[in-house]
Amino acid sequence: MWTSSRAGKVSRPESVGEAAVTVSAADRVCEAFPRLAAHAFLRAGFSPPTTDDVAVLVFDTAAWLDQVVAAEHLLDTGECQRAARFRFAHDRVAYVLAHAMWRSVLGWCLGCEAAAVRITSTSTGQPQLPGTPWATSLSHSGSWVAVAVGRTAVVGVDIERSPPLRALNDLVSTVCTPREAIDMCALPPAEREHAMLRLWTRKEALLKAFGTGLSGPPPATFEALPGACVAPPPELACPPCSVHELPLPTAVVGALAVPVGSGKRYLHILDRPMAGDGSAGE
Repeated sequence: MWTSSRAGKVSRPESVGEAAVTVSAADRVCEAFPRLAAHAFLRAGFSPPTTDDVAVLVFDTAAWLDQVVAAEHLLDTGECQRAARFRFAHDRVAYVLAHAMWRSVLGWCLGCEAAAVRITSTSTGQPQLPGTPWATSLSHSGSWVAVAVGRTAVVGVDIERSPPLRALNDLVSTVCTPREAIDMCALPPAEREHAMLRLWTRKEALLKAFGTGLSGPPPATFEALPGACVAPPPELACPPCSVHELPLPTAVVGALAVPVGSGKRYLHILDRPMAGDGSAGE
């Protein structure tokens, strides 16, 4: 079951011991975007998850377009280089806002400045937060972004625009196990397209939690029923996970994968910056 808010329990931690990082006054330019994000967190009822709990924050970057300049100050060198490689401006803007919000969420949880959060990744691209007990995952599709964070061993989130840009009916043999393919083919074409999109997000969320991404086991080799236990490939040091669909606006479909036995799952839909929140121009 999903919980959408935790009214009365919203707070930012003073510190988290070894994860606490301080930033000099010279870096105050980096505070503008996190300040706006903090107001959005509070309105959405978001506070750092406790042990074994996971939170997912979803937002539409189209509502934050006037904050791109402030967002860019939060990115590290690698993120700035990747942003510069995008061919289209709208893709670059979505990337910058996604990563700025990701850092703002992580800074809120770790008790440090967003720009100071150290994010590394494995050889397969799984995000890591070295020296902390936290796991995180990021996904974006079109203008929509999902950030997952939890005090769990692993976490994986995937979000996809609906309807998808690419027809999925022709990918049944690539995505589905034989049993899933039978179920899909029994659906009317219109229903099948949406069911395929939901199945794809569940499988990609699991692959992200396993730490393999799309380089892992082919999607057609494992089932991804909502709430069911799914074992990772035997060579991976990863706990079995369950996957859960996100109750999202009709424009997007999403799923979250967490270790079996994890605690509560919280979903927060962030709104646009509001007058009075403070901005980079104030």
